[in-house]
Amino acid sequence: MRIKALIRALTGTSHIVCESIETDATTKAINIIAHPDSKSQYRCGICGKKSPGYDNGGGTRKWRCLDIGEAKAYVVAEAPRVCCKEHGVVTAFVPWARHKSRFCSSFEDTVAWLAVNSTRKCVAELMRIEWHTVGEILSRVYSGLEKKPSERFDNLVNIGIDETSYKKGHKYMTVVVNHDTNSVIWCSIGYKKEVLKKFFDGLTPEQRESIRCVSADGARWIADCVKEYCPNAALCIDPFHVVSWATDALDEVRRRAWSEANRVAKEVQKRHVGRPKKGETESPEKKLADDIKATRYALLKNPQDLTAHQEVQLKFLTTANPRLYRAYLLKEDLRLALKSGYESIGELLRKWMSWAQRCRIPEFRELRKKIKRNMTGILATAKHKLSNARIEATNNKIKLIIRRAYGFRNTDNLISMVMMSCSTVKPLLPGRT
Repeated sequence: MRIKALIRALTGTSHIVCESIETDATTKAINIIAHPDSKSQYRCGICGKKSPGYDNGGGTRKWRCLDIGEAKAYVVAEAPRVCCKEHGVVTAFVPWARHKSRFCSSFEDTVAWLAVNSTRKCVAELMRIEWHTVGEILSRVYSGLEKKPSERFDNLVNIGIDETSYKKGHKYMTVVVNHDTNSVIWCSIGYKKEVLKKFFDGLTPEQRESIRCVSADGARWIADCVKEYCPNAALCIDPFHVVSWATDALDEVRRRAWSEANRVAKEVQKRHVGRPKKGETESPEKKLADDIKATRYALLKNPQDLTAHQEVQLKFLTTANPRLYRAYLLKEDLRLALKSGYESIGELLRKWMSWAQRCRIPEFRELRKKIKRNMTGILATAKHKLSNARIEATNNKIKLIIRRAYGFRNTDNLISMVMMSCSTVKPLLPGRT
């Protein structure tokens, strides 16, 4: 192989002219002294248009390229500045590297592919770069891959919207997933209506009109945005979240029952100080409070998953606290109603709401109002059979990405990593198609 072909393969471009190759005696690095070919000279580093020269810039620069064996390799060349009509005075374009980068494009493509498929710590050690440099490279590679972002929004039919935390302290990001391709099409830091509006504002009227179903968790800010921007789309409330509303209400009833029983136990005369006397047992009131407190997992689990001991605990509630047991039956009845087909779910939910209205349990009477408010979305889910399962799986994948990288300080780098890992935009190794 000729030296010219070797240099072109190493730098990932054929628009490079090699002048000489030198070896640094101190660092044992290989320096490739080169310059762009005549077609690539005096072009804007941003848009690539031909522009008149301005000055010599910062002089000679070095761009790190892929290693040659055990030695680091660099491309060394002049970096003049040009005066672009659109972007003003900028550093001239070089064919082997992206704008404002000190790494060759082939090197950055390799780093991006490794970062998507392994941990950032492994990438930093393998490629011999700093930890924070990996995130900066991810942003540049993603910007280069995403030539036409609007194409992700074409032919949208079924989408899912949800928020997920990316850092402690109530730091959230909003994620939009295309159910048909199982890929992330948009994400942004923050949540609430003003953030989601950015997504819908970026769609054309035709793209918004093509959306038929939107799955969500029942948040009002999502429902308001869907109603405003996609009035013809069906909002599908995820059944898992509806059941979670019932389990939260049930747990509140259990806590209140335990609090009442515990207050009664404290009013009973306290036992004397010191070791218990022979034959002395715990007061029935205190034992009742402890038994109610211990029923948490038995109440929240599905009947088919209960252990023998948990079945005994539920049977104990039928006489010890009938109100708490009635709340458990309400939760189970709602869960079974949501699992029924589209033909019967409406009638079953109406019967459940009638029971909840008469149950004399404040938590479930409030839950009835919430379900009545979201009745249309719950029925749409049964009709279109669209849940939030895919977007919840995507949220778990995002949390794994964050955990694998030990967190992200720069949110732009986080979004670039999420899009290259969970969307249809995938980094490629140099020379691969």
